[in-house]
Amino acid sequence: MKDFMKAKTTYIIALAVFFVFVSLSETTYSLFIKSDVTDDFGYDTGLLDLKFIEDEAIKLENAFPVIDSDGIKLKPYTLTLKNTGNLPYLFDLKMTSDSGSIDSKYIKFRVNDYMPHTLYSTNNVLVSGNIIYPNQEITYKINVWLDSNTPNTELGKSFSAKVVTSGSSAYKTLDTSGANYPTMADGMIPVYYNDSKWYIADVNNMNTSHTWYDYSNKMWANVVTLKDSAKYVYDITRKHDIKIDDVKFDNGNYVTDSKYFDINLGEVTYDGLSNIYRIKFNKVADVNYIMANSDYSYYYDAGSKKFIFTIGNNKYTSSEFNVSENTWYIVGYTYDGSKLRFYANGNNIGIVGAYIDYGAFSDYKLGTDMTFKELSRITFGDVLIYNRVLTDNEFSSNYKASINIIKEGLLAGYNNFMPMTYVEYYHNMDMGNLINMDDVSAFYVWIPRFKYMLWNATGTDGTDSYNAYTGGINIVFENGATTTGTVNCDSTGCFGDLTKTTMLSTNDNGKYYTHPAFGKSTGDVAGLWVSKYEISRDNEDIMSKPEVDVLVNGSLNEYYQNVSKMGNNYHIIKNTEWGAISYLAHSKYGVCASNKCEKITANDKYVSGNSALDTTTGNVYGVFDMAGSAWEYTMSSFGDDNVVVGDIPVSNDAYDLYNNPFILGDATKETSTKTGLWDTDEATSGTGNWIIRGGKGIYSYDRVTNLAYDYVSTRIIYK
Repeated sequence: MKDFMKAKTTYIIALAVFFVFVSLSETTYSLFIKSDVTDDFGYDTGLLDLKFIEDEAIKLENAFPVIDSDGIKLKPYTLTLKNTGNLPYLFDLKMTSDSGSIDSKYIKFRVNDYMPHTLYSTNNVLVSGNIIYPNQEITYKINVWLDSNTPNTELGKSFSAKVVTSGSSAYKTLDTSGANYPTMADGMIPVYYNDSKWYIADVNNMNTSHTWYDYSNKMWANVVTLKDSAKYVYDITRKHDIKIDDVKFDNGNYVTDSKYFDINLGEVTYDGLSNIYRIKFNKVADVNYIMANSDYSYYYDAGSKKFIFTIGNNKYTSSEFNVSENTWYIVGYTYDGSKLRFYANGNNIGIVGAYIDYGAFSDYKLGTDMTFKELSRITFGDVLIYNRVLTDNEFSSNYKASINIIKEGLLAGYNNFMPMTYVEYYHNMDMGNLINMDDVSAFYVWIPRFKYMLWNATGTDGTDSYNAYTGGINIVFENGATTTGTVNCDSTGCFGDLTKTTMLSTNDNGKYYTHPAFGKSTGDVAGLWVSKYEISRDNEDIMSKPEVDVLVNGSLNEYYQNVSKMGNNYHIIKNTEWGAISYLAHSKYGVCASNKCEKITANDKYVSGNSALDTTTGNVYGVFDMAGSAWEYTMSSFGDDNVVVGDIPVSNDAYDLYNNPFILGDATKETSTKTGLWDTDEATSGTGNWIIRGGKGIYSYDRVTNLAYDYVSTRIIYK
């Protein structure tokens, strides 16, 4: 198609966007269609920008094919869906085109950072089986372009389309507790635990094999966030990922007509060698270099119709094998220390005696010669490198007409050449895939919004209305960000009603109070995320990961500044937020069952996450080390409301102010040791300005100044 490249022009095609909104009315569905302005349904519309390159002879309405690496660079169309109803919505997004448009086999699309697909391969579905919860907002960025394999017969046609959504409000969830769906931030990956490892969970929480959360069974929702990363092409074994910003790729394959692909395996040990390549020759030249380094090369010679391996002055050749342009072949070779064997499409096509220095195989460059100046026009679909010799039978069974990857002895392998960050990489992995802990920045646990039944509303000894300590705190989850508790507190005090007419008294024990951790100056929230572990450090980055040294010996000012760098929604845990987590822990959703509550044990080492018994659930799904390891700074200050941390003024939403030494819900006086309950956790009252928590038990607290202590760390909240 090079004849079409004489001139370059950019075109924009506007797509009419329609939305099908499905609502549930008793047992029937009502279907509404609305175009352009969709404010009534909470949708934003716009134009889908398609950028094409075409020859000067092609008219304006004609589109020119591009490879995927160019297609994903086009300006995306942004579509935002917001559920303004009160029921979850399980839906698909689908793109439909007018009759006479370009065949869907050749329309390529990409949604957000997922892999590109053709409309035909997905039956025109852009997004499948997503759930949007009440008040939740989901944004999709959609790129659309013409596939590079589009035949000339399609180039005279135009393309216009509409996007529709269809679905229902009826679905089954694996959690029946009534807890709010965890509202994830960008980049959060839902995870579940199995056999000492963490795996990608079903974000919709409908697959029993990959359950994300089930509060009724003490399985709190967990996510990981990932380290900031450059873009990599990922090795199947994850031992030899290649950092690369930009490559030419199409359908996940690497195109080597402008740049070779560099693989460096470093120092490796070989018991033999096998190399396999799934390739097609975009253009068959006299010499077609498949791979090379400064010591050797492997190529196809069109004149002799043979695959050739050269090292030094030695040249080893296969028997004849004919190739054609734009046809996929699976080729390769093995070396066992004395013999070099050539393979093509599962068949042995030559055996020759050879001596090759194993050490030379640590470095690979794909699609170039030994000078690294000549480039072949080859597309690589798969590259597999083994440190053992594959047998004839293994080739014929696994590398004949298609690739069935043998994992034994695989040193490195590449079958997707689209460069991705860690976040993009995991978004493109299916549920059930393993999380590589080296990629993880932090674990977070979702604490859903709830109200609880007051048992000691005034923090007065001997006034408990029910035995919250022995039987567990009575917790009721709230829907959305709605307050349903009848008790109301503000800076002036607490009241037994929402109208703030009667001050709270012991007579109000037994009433429900919406926990204050779920409110903030900008409005209430459906829940909050808490770092699963105390903070640690990786170079300059704050982390929260298992089985690493907890970061201590930092002042509150240092911790505050480091956490503030993470973004506006991140902050150091407040005393009320500590209270919310500890109250949920001391309930039937945590360590309590059958009118008995287990003790959350104390981690006595400054190493995060030693034992599941140290968690708020008595299993791995809870929050670790709130009853031990280090003490933890909380953003909870005694003094006036002009708080400064170090030299930074702090918003009044960022801390709990203690003009009065008791805030209802903060797990201090309500859980006072004076009652003889709440274990033997020490609850003291020092003379400093800041409250620390948890060093001797989940309900222990003390006061310190803003200094660096070798026993004080902190914990992060996102909301």
